[in-house]
Amino acid sequence: MKDPITKPIRQAVLGKDESETTRPEDYVHKAEEEAEEDPTSPSYDIHWSSSLFAEHATNCSSRWWFSSTLFPLIAATFGPLATAFNICALVMDWRVVVDPSSTEATGIDIRDPDWLDAVNAISLFTSVAANLMLLAHMTGRISFPVAQPATIVLYYLTSFLLIGLVTAAPAHLELPAGEDRTFSQGYYYAIIAAAVTFVLGSMMVITAFGVYIGHYSREFKLTMSQRTLIFQTTTFIGYILAAGAVYSKVEGWDFLDGVYYVDVTILTIGFGDFSPKTHLGRSLLFPMAVGGILFLGLIIASIRTLVLERGTKKVTVRMLEKARQTALKKGDLSSGTIQVSPGKKRNIAEGTTSELGRREQEFNIMREVQRKAGKTNSLIALSVSTGAAFFLWFVGAAVFQQAELKSQGWSYFEALYFTYVSLLTIGYGDFYPQTNSGKPAFVFWSLLALPTLTVLIGSIGDSISDGVGELTLWIGDHLPEKSSALKDLKGEANKSKKEGGGGFQEAKPPGFMSDGAGTDEESQSAGDRGDEDAKAQNDVHSASKAGKHYRRYLIMRQIKTTVKQMDATPPRQYSYAEWTWILKLLGEDESSSTSHRSAEATEDAEDAGHPDSKSWSWLGQNSPLMSGEDEPKWVLQRLMDLLEKDLKEEGDEHNDNETQKGLDELNNKR
Repeated sequence: MKDPITKPIRQAVLGKDESETTRPEDYVHKAEEEAEEDPTSPSYDIHWSSSLFAEHATNCSSRWWFSSTLFPLIAATFGPLATAFNICALVMDWRVVVDPSSTEATGIDIRDPDWLDAVNAISLFTSVAANLMLLAHMTGRISFPVAQPATIVLYYLTSFLLIGLVTAAPAHLELPAGEDRTFSQGYYYAIIAAAVTFVLGSMMVITAFGVYIGHYSREFKLTMSQRTLIFQTTTFIGYILAAGAVYSKVEGWDFLDGVYYVDVTILTIGFGDFSPKTHLGRSLLFPMAVGGILFLGLIIASIRTLVLERGTKKVTVRMLEKARQTALKKGDLSSGTIQVSPGKKRNIAEGTTSELGRREQEFNIMREVQRKAGKTNSLIALSVSTGAAFFLWFVGAAVFQQAELKSQGWSYFEALYFTYVSLLTIGYGDFYPQTNSGKPAFVFWSLLALPTLTVLIGSIGDSISDGVGELTLWIGDHLPEKSSALKDLKGEANKSKKEGGGGFQEAKPPGFMSDGAGTDEESQSAGDRGDEDAKAQNDVHSASKAGKHYRRYLIMRQIKTTVKQMDATPPRQYSYAEWTWILKLLGEDESSSTSHRSAEATEDAEDAGHPDSKSWSWLGQNSPLMSGEDEPKWVLQRLMDLLEKDLKEEGDEHNDNETQKGLDELNNKR
């Protein structure tokens, strides 16, 4: 029975009618007589596979994370950059007459024709409109069927207008005969803006295609961190343009030279080719540099959060699924043998005859698969970020070598040296761009190098941290205790091992319901842990006596413990003993085979994840360890859903009883 009071509340929260909503779990309705049964027994059940493990869909969609999430986010952050370059292309004339004995920076501008300025202004308008349309969709102001095609068309229109101007300029913009002439920085900014908007439009096409074939939702809601990154990058780009305009006025530079100076200053490169000469310019440097560097630090933090933490998490889900499938396919499932890695096999039935022991073996093997997938993911992240950095280094060197070849006669090695010094923000000043093509290329290249170097440093740091952790664990296993210092080191290593090495914090077993779980009590003695075991057993015994009300108390107590574990860094991992207790609260008995399937059946079963399928394996797609969520978050969601359903059923039952009681009283009066 639907509660008429809570239904409008659910509609307000969920944004749709409850009848149209797929609940996180499909529960089996509880009969009245179950109130006196063991509240932790499997009879107090939920439909386990249908949603408990609806995360299988998440695993499948994680491979589309780039097109569904990353591409729109890239478009929203780089779109303002393309617009800024469009502004740079509009505010400066495209032709320059240069004295052969001086640099291009001292050239005399030639006024552009009105038709070029008009088309340039239209391209700027379409660029701004494309960014606004994309943000309107991301914030839910305009629907996907309207916003996405409009964004794609506007991005491509901006690109094609600029490409037309760039290709037409050499033939239709006449230059004085006999003069040494060239194009200004504005012309090259137009080339970069055309290329960027074309790439962004193509990314939006890929995103739309993924929606069309049904791989992910058409709705893209910005999270707070995504909103923050977009706001920060947009403000940062506007800050560079505004500061460049101020310095061009104060120091008498061209506007685009002012933009180049601000970029070099804020990125802490400091070539020294441009520096303030006036008292006002030097005074403005204090707030300008501090503000720009603060912006830079905020953007670096946001990029790390989104790319290294959330992006890597999505990729990890996919890598874990591939590692799981590989382990099952390369093993001998008929004999229960799983190949965790080359030369390393595990047998599920080894050393045990009970169902609980078999399940624990499955759990431990799955943990090994997790660690292997984590190492593979770290290696891939490091390889990709390193490859991107080397690409920027070598390709950037080729671009700068061609741009400065005529003016400064750079060799490719000198260009490599220049890009290396710039990439690491050293900036000796012995090499720096002087041409009208080299300066815009450097501004764009340096802004690309910022996120690339951030991701690379983060990946290297994570790899070193993992390596140090593994070395510490190895020391804990192999180092002899020959001195007090070595003994202390080994003790720390063993403590680290108990906390769950390999990049995760593991909950200590087996104090299931300890109020201290999640705190720094790893030094707890074996006797104390034995007391906790006895207490956990008493909890179960008391629950059996007290019925469903005491069970709710146990659930609330576990929720309280789980909340404390939500923000653990690194993420919390539960031991098998703790999972056994948590699953018991959720209606699963690890010692009973009624809801379990073998690893062999998991790989080939067509009904894996089907709403009517209640059997699952720790090595299957429906395993909680395959959800892609942090384990405390997964547990907390299930416990709260179960408690909500339990309380609602009792409330509905109470309302029915009260209604029946009222009817009985009315009949008695008659």
